[in-house]
Amino acid sequence: MTTPPVKPAPSSPQILVVDDERSIQKVLEGVLTDAGYTCSFADNGIEALKLLESEDVKPALVILDIWMPGLDGLETLTRIHDLYPDLPVVMISGHATIATAVQATRMGASDFIEKPLDIDAVLSSVQRALCTVDPDCEVAKEEDTEVRETLRKVSVRFSKDRDPKVLENQTLTGKNYRQRTLAHSAIVYGTGLHSGTKSGLMLEPLPAGSGIHFVGVSETTAVPSHVNFVESTGFATTLKLGNNQVSTIEHLLSALHAYKISNLLIKCNDEVPVLDGSALEFCKLIEETGIEEQDADWFSIKVEETIRVGNDKEYIQIGPAEGFTVDYTLDYPAPLGKQHFVFTLDDPESYKKEIAPARTFGFVKDIGHLQKLGLAQGGRFDNFVLYGDEGAINDELRFPNEAVRHKILDAIGDLFLLGRPLEGKITASMTGHSDNIDLIKQISKHL
Repeated sequence: MTTPPVKPAPSSPQILVVDDERSIQKVLEGVLTDAGYTCSFADNGIEALKLLESEDVKPALVILDIWMPGLDGLETLTRIHDLYPDLPVVMISGHATIATAVQATRMGASDFIEKPLDIDAVLSSVQRALCTVDPDCEVAKEEDTEVRETLRKVSVRFSKDRDPKVLENQTLTGKNYRQRTLAHSAIVYGTGLHSGTKSGLMLEPLPAGSGIHFVGVSETTAVPSHVNFVESTGFATTLKLGNNQVSTIEHLLSALHAYKISNLLIKCNDEVPVLDGSALEFCKLIEETGIEEQDADWFSIKVEETIRVGNDKEYIQIGPAEGFTVDYTLDYPAPLGKQHFVFTLDDPESYKKEIAPARTFGFVKDIGHLQKLGLAQGGRFDNFVLYGDEGAINDELRFPNEAVRHKILDAIGDLFLLGRPLEGKITASMTGHSDNIDLIKQISKHL
């Protein structure tokens, strides 16, 4: 069995840079040596493996280019981990898609950096990667402390929403469920509907009592999935805390609501991928990953009086009822016309069959205006339904009334921003994200 590399002195960890571009080697040498690291170099994967096998080089970290002649970076990554399973590897590339980056992460890469290289991004990535094998690393302690401190503060702030001793005396206490998280981490990639940028999404389990939180891939401040942190609701729901902002969260939250996931850390940059425009892929991801039931109570919010926002035409209200039902009426000009649907969220299977496949939709006449506003940049014919004068022009509908079902999907996601399931009947007409958020703000006041 090959002996793992000897860890260099903390003052000058050695880094092996594997890249066929000498200019990149020079840039990294300058950046890393200025930061107190020592460097060694290989022009390709074969040369790097020979150095590691001979033990002439004993790095604490490898920086590895994906695109190289001969043995490419992904294959080199696999062979490096065959030799040294715990040796952290940071991948770099100027031509990789998000799919390649995700594949590299799945294969064990510690991080992925795009060219042209940013000095701060390189040093931050190197520090984080080194800390994965050094439990005494100060950077790891600081970053972990920042994230956990954010989660702790939020847990304290909203502990009344979860503490059974407090809930015993609350009139809004409903059914008691067990808290749930995912069985292990999961990853998916796609494109942001409004930003048009390629983005990945990582889901990581959290302990009982944590709640659901979003954090940027390279950030340390997590924003809670709670109405108190809603930044905007223009065409999508956006959360923000400090510099951490994430948008288009409603489809993912809708699926998490359906599967009653109560604790989860969601890592993504700026916008949750739209995938096919529905919540179906999120359902599949949750089921493939598995759900872990946790030893802690989780109470629903039972509404005991009618709460309403809006006007005669556009309104949403919730009234007392068993379970959680959404009764939605949509009334657009032709070709959509009037659509009405009632759905009771009582199990994930019915949600996956009746609601999750319904895709987001838009109108040909509005696309130009939206794109001038910087929205809908990622809209493609395979991730939303586009309506013209004669009906859907880009694909066959999954349901004759797919539009109203998607409105219900969005509502289920937005209404999960109280951090607990609701008990009551939602009745809505021609509402959107802003109305959904206004309603849960009113419900929150009753807590």
